[in-house]
Amino acid sequence: MSAPRTVTVHTADHGDIVIPEPQWCIAPHTSEGYRVDIEHYGTQTPLLVPTTCHGLAAALPVFFASRPFSPTDSRIHAVIELDQWHEFDPGGLHQAADALIEHAAVLRVHARELAALLTKEHQ
Repeated sequence: MSAPRTVTVHTADHGDIVIPEPQWCIAPHTSEGYRVDIEHYGTQTPLLVPTTCHGLAAALPVFFASRPFSPTDSRIHAVIELDQWHEFDPGGLHQAADALIEHAAVLRVHARELAALLTKEHQ
């Protein structure tokens, strides 16, 4: 078994900090203002919806994130971003519904992976 990855993050309030790097993390970790600001985040997987007004639109991106030094919650979370409005005709609305069904499968995969990560984190 290989040793866990670590990363050194420079902070203004605690200097250089060596922390475990989750396998899913893609954050650059060059430096953070404060230790509490250190954040791990993973690759975003968006819902891609064809729209008549903007072409292919990315929505509801989901990714894993954690803030290991958060004073309120340092657990791994799945994050979903919500943003702007798009117009749909009936055919486009059916395409959006189909895309949502496909994205629901992605969300379920993330839910299973998140449960496994949380279980491993507490072992």
